[in-house]
Parts: sequence; structure tokens; C-alpha cells
Amino acid sequence: MQRTGIFFVIVGGIVCTGIILSFYGNQVIFEDLIKGEGQIKVGESLTIPAELDNETQNGIYAIQIMDSKGIKAKILDPFDVEIESQSINEEDFEGQFKITTSGTYKLVIENTNDKEIKIFGVIGPEPDAGKKSLGFISLYVLIVGLIGMIIVPMYAIKNRKRSFS
Repeated sequence: MQRTGIFFVIVGGIVCTGIILSFYGNQVIFEDLIKGEGQIKVGESLTIPAELDNETQNGIYAIQIMDSKGIKAKILDPFDVEIESQSINEEDFEGQFKITTSGTYKLVIENTNDKEIKIFGVIGPEPDAGKKSLGFISLYVLIVGLIGMIIVPMYAIKNRKRSFS
């Protein structure tokens, strides 16, 4: 029975490590992204500027609509030329765009709906592979911990039956 307790502590430690890595990974991934949010009235827009350099070559943007659907999002380059445009009819949307020159890129979210809506948006450079892998590693550690949480009780029950025999 003492061995089972040690296994529970180890599995609990693995799950805690996975959770901590998950929070840390999200922090690292989102640290370079510029966030903006607000209530946008009919016909108005929300602009989120981000200073980007062309070392990363790709930028990302994401939009979350809280109340309803039906908005238009566009990306403007440093010369205010529209390089990407999307009509968004879903609650969560992610997109990519090419960074051609260094400068201030803008995510412009326009309310084409017939009522005021609450919107959250982010824009920034695409995270590198190392930052992305941290998110996957935390997921794998959590899965191993959760599998352990299934196996250890089965092991404990099996050993309990043996000790009573």
C-alpha cells in the first residue's frame, strides 16, 4: 500500500507539472501579441496597432466575438494598404498574413452587424517553433499524468485483492 501512495504522489506531480507548463507556455506564446478589446457600436471600428519587423516573415491575428457574429476584419500594412480582409461569422477566428516590411501593422475590426458587440482581438508576430513546442510538451505531460491517474488506482485495487487472498 505504501508503494501505491508514492505512485499517487508521482502522478500528481506529473499533472501539476503539466498544468504549470501549460500556463507558462501560454504566457510565452502570447507575450509578443498586442491585445485590444472593446464595445463597438454599429458602423464603428476597433484598431489594434502592432510594431512588427520582417524578421519573422509571418504575422498572426485572432478575433473573439462575445455577443454575436457578423464583423469584418482587415490587416493594414505600415503604408495603410489593406493586405488581408475577412468577413467573420464565427465566435473565434484566427488568421495569418505576410510581413513584407518592418513597421506598424494594424488590425481593424469593423462592426457590420445591426447591434453593438463586444470584441477581443490580438495581432503580432507568429510564435517560433520553440514557443509552439512548449504548448505541445505541456499537453503530452498532462496526458501522461492523466493516464497515470487511471493506471495507479487500477494497480492499487489489484494489489489490494492480492493482499486479502
